[in-house]
Amino acid sequence: MRTTTTAHELTAPLGSVHAGRLVFTRGVSNLTIVVDASMDELYRARFDGRMPEVGVHGGTVTVRYRPSLLPSRGEITLSGRVPWNITGRWGMSHVVADLEDLDLGGLVISGGCSHTAVRLPRPRRSVGVRIGGGAHDVELVRPAGVPVRVRIGGGSSKLAIDDFRLRAGGGKTDWRSPDYDLIEARYDIEIGAGASEVTVRT
Repeated sequence: MRTTTTAHELTAPLGSVHAGRLVFTRGVSNLTIVVDASMDELYRARFDGRMPEVGVHGGTVTVRYRPSLLPSRGEITLSGRVPWNITGRWGMSHVVADLEDLDLGGLVISGGCSHTAVRLPRPRRSVGVRIGGGAHDVELVRPAGVPVRVRIGGGSSKLAIDDFRLRAGGGKTDWRSPDYDLIEARYDIEIGAGASEVTVRT
């Protein structure tokens, strides 16, 4: 049997939008997120396979994946001309996000996160990153010289934050870079209980 994959492309103009918000209302998987500071659109998206529902209202781009047994992959490009907040409800899986050229206001992923790698941009202020409990195989990479505070709930294992290592589970972890309290442009990362194989590094 021969399977045909259909590609779907979506876009919306930037117009007078001054800030963007990307919201995944029902989880997300097999997705790449990148940034383009030169494009005139608010976002561009390409999906191979079954396409999620995508809506745009003002600067908010809402993506809703529907349950499906058919594998699909996608790429979303965000405009680097405006700041963005990103919210993933019901978690993320097999997601790669290169946000290096983005003005990121915040990143929230509820309901767990697995097999996900995020390259964070150099912050202009204190930026919060929140990831729900049960995170597994997650890597957060920040620019060199940017301080970080990482708080993780109990029961975590195989945790690596810069030079700090935690192999076995235990109580809550609250780790700070030595210069965290001295620099305002920093990351405040909070990860729920039961995390495993989580790396936060430069």
